Amino acid sequence: MYALAIATLALSAADHWTTYLCLRSPVLGWQVTEANPISQWLFEAIGLVPGLLLDSAVTASDAVLELRERLYLMPASTVLSGIEQELHDADGREARLAEKIGQFPDDTFDFVIVDCPPSVGLLTFNALIAVDEVIIPVDASFFSMHGLSKLRETLEVVEEELKHRLTVHVLCNNIDTRTHFSNEMLDEVEKFHSGVLLDTYIIHSVRLKEAAARGKTVFELAARSKPAGQFLSLAREIIEKEPRIETRNLEEWMERLHGPRQVPEGVLFAIDAPNADQVRVTGEFTNWSREGRKMERDPHDGLWKIVMNIPPGEYEYRFIVDGVWIRDPNNKDYIRNEFGQENSLLIV
Repeated sequence: MYALAIATLALSAADHWTTYLCLRSPVLGWQVTEANPISQWLFEAIGLVPGLLLDSAVTASDAVLELRERLYLMPASTVLSGIEQELHDADGREARLAEKIGQFPDDTFDFVIVDCPPSVGLLTFNALIAVDEVIIPVDASFFSMHGLSKLRETLEVVEEELKHRLTVHVLCNNIDTRTHFSNEMLDEVEKFHSGVLLDTYIIHSVRLKEAAARGKTVFELAARSKPAGQFLSLAREIIEKEPRIETRNLEEWMERLHGPRQVPEGVLFAIDAPNADQVRVTGEFTNWSREGRKMERDPHDGLWKIVMNIPPGEYEYRFIVDGVWIRDPNNKDYIRNEFGQENSLLIV
C-alpha cells in the first residue's frame, strides 16, 4: 500500500482538472486560500497557476491548495489562454515553471503531476522543462496516433536541444476492446511504440463519465469496476518503474535558452556551435575588434562560453564563428546597423 503526497498542477485554460477537484473539496480549498491573502486574491482574480507564471513575487507555496490529506492542487483558469502573449518577450519564460517548482524542498511531494493543454506551445514547453517523465494518452483513432508520432518528434527535439532527458510513457486510453478496429489500433501502437508503451491500458467505460459528473473518483463510485482496477494498475506501474533521469541542471538550460546573462564574475556569453573550430565574441565593448575575445568550449555541455567584465550600459555585439559574423541566435534583442545587418543588443 502506497501513501504518497501528490501535487497536481493545472496548465490548461479549459482546466477540467481544477473544476473536478474543486467540486470534490471546495470547502477545504477555500479555507486554505483564506488563510493566505495572496493565494485568495490569485484564486479569485486569475487562478493560481497564471499568477505563478506571471508574477515573480508569487512563490510555489502561494499557489498550492490542500484539498485533502496528501493531495494538493495548483489550480488554473481561462487566463492561461492569453499567457503566451503576456510572456512573449519575458526573460526566462520557458523555464518559469521549473524555477517555481524548484522552490519546494525535495521531500515536499512524491509526485508532481502537470496537466498540459493538447498543443505544444509555451505552456507545454514550460511543463517539459519542469518534469522528468511524460505520459502521452492515446485513443484508438488515426488522428490520435498521428499526434502521438508528432509529439514524440517534438520531445526528441527538446532532449537534443536542451540536453534534458525525458522518460516517455504511452498510455492507451478510452479503448473499446470489443471492436476489431480498436484492437487493430492497439497493435499499431505496440508495433511502433513498444519501447515506451505501458502495459496497463484504460478501457472505455461510462463509470468514468459518471464519476466525473458527480465529482467523485472512480474508486468511490465503483471500486470493484474494471476501470478502477486499471487505474490502480497504472499507478503501480508508474511507481515501480526504476527512475532513469539524472538530476536536472536549470542553469545549463538557461544558457541554452537565452542570451548573455549576469553572473557574479561579470557577463556570461554562451553559444551552441557544435561543429565550430573557433568562436569569438566582439562588439562595442571590444571596439568591434576583428579578433574579439576568444571563447572556450565547455567540455561538460559543449557550449562555447566566455565571462567578461563589462561596465553598465547598452552594447551591440556579434559572434564570430569560424570567421563568419553572426548575431546571437539566443538573444531576441537586436539592432540593425548601417549596413542593414542585425547586431545583438546587450544591456548591462
